[in-house]
Amino acid sequence: MTQYRIERAVAKCQAYGLCLKTAPGVFALGEDRKVRVIDPEGADDDIILKAAKGCPYRAIVLHDRESGTQIFPPPRKV
Repeated sequence: MTQYRIERAVAKCQAYGLCLKTAPGVFALGEDRKVRVIDPEGADDDIILKAAKGCPYRAIVLHDRESGTQIFPPPRKV
């Protein structure tokens, strides 16, 4: 089981598709041309993190599954 809970910031997605190229077993574009998660277990954790980091709009948000802490992108300090 992956250590991440994957969220999508749909409004930020601009359909660049870099996440699909990096982790095609995890992500796909829906009919609305926005990223969606097809299988959160479709790749290793390092590949999922690489896909999230590769998104130029930070539309993929990763949280630690156990603690709920946001892993990526790093939370902004207020």
